[in-house]
Amino acid sequence: MKKLVFIAAAIVALAACTKTDIELNNANVISFSPNALSTKALILPDSDSPEQLAFPTTESFNVFAFADLDGTGSTYETNYVSPLMDDVNISYKNGDWKATTGTYVWPATGTVDFYAYYPESLNATFDDANDPKGLVFSGIELGTTVGSQIDPLVSSTLAQMSSTKPTVGLVFKHITSQIAVTAFDATTTASLQGYITIEKVVFNNMKTSGDYREGTTVGKGQWSNVNTNTNFVSFLGSEVLSTTESYLSAGSFAQAIDNSAAFVIVPVDVINSAAGQSIDVTYSIAEYQANGFLYPATQSQTVTIPLYGKVSNNKFQNGKRYVFHIGISLDGANNEIMFSPKVEGWDTEDITGITVDAVNASLM
Repeated sequence: MKKLVFIAAAIVALAACTKTDIELNNANVISFSPNALSTKALILPDSDSPEQLAFPTTESFNVFAFADLDGTGSTYETNYVSPLMDDVNISYKNGDWKATTGTYVWPATGTVDFYAYYPESLNATFDDANDPKGLVFSGIELGTTVGSQIDPLVSSTLAQMSSTKPTVGLVFKHITSQIAVTAFDATTTASLQGYITIEKVVFNNMKTSGDYREGTTVGKGQWSNVNTNTNFVSFLGSEVLSTTESYLSAGSFAQAIDNSAAFVIVPVDVINSAAGQSIDVTYSIAEYQANGFLYPATQSQTVTIPLYGKVSNNKFQNGKRYVFHIGISLDGANNEIMFSPKVEGWDTEDITGITVDAVNASLM
């Protein structure tokens, strides 16, 4: 099992002659400049850049690299069979990102293609037989506990000029979907606000394991052999809702940028059946008066919200962060579950049309 992360490619300078008789320039060690798109997930970034964030220096990633020695493409087929870097671990040491073990240097001529992934625990191979060539991962297990999952990332940088000995820039992208949830009191009548307490939010029938094959667009490859239905408890507690929307946290996900109890899942189709994906929202209502009536307290009402028809194209997609905004109302106001506005590092979209009627414990 290996850890995924982008790495700058280089040739191992261990022998005077290699299998492909590549000329080595030992004075030019391959180094990297990795960035992680703002994850709002499991990786805690080193900076607050709104677009790209420095890859955490406490982590490491793995790299495959392949050389085109004459710059024409004629030697790629041979060198894809014998990579310059064959699943090499890259880490931060002495101010540079380079091979954790051994020394890898640029060939004297030509270009190099780099393919990186994170975390190294992934079972990664490189498919050199098919077009497009790319990374393949088998048996990915994201984990089933909020706060203890992995956040797989991939990156590629092609045709890097060895003649100028650049530091290889890598931008990692997510291959999973991420889910977070917010809640608020959507009651429009001011005198009725503050009576709703949210107790539990559960996402049902989410997928957390499978195989992944990279395609022509980084991070947009295909998942297969997807299995394992998991119910994620994204909130469990007692929080009196106000009209101010806030992220719900299970208290076990401190590394999330927004401190939410976010989790990642395998991107799959949303199913229209009893076994399909859904959200269970459990809440209580304190005793209150309205329209001359005294409404008794309601304990632990649960509403189930099917996700079919709510998610765009009825499919969770790679690299998308889905923020479900759950509004609960005592006066029948529309309470929509929708996606957040654009969040750096993830593609997002808006989903509307879900209303929760707290009084009748139903959807409107």
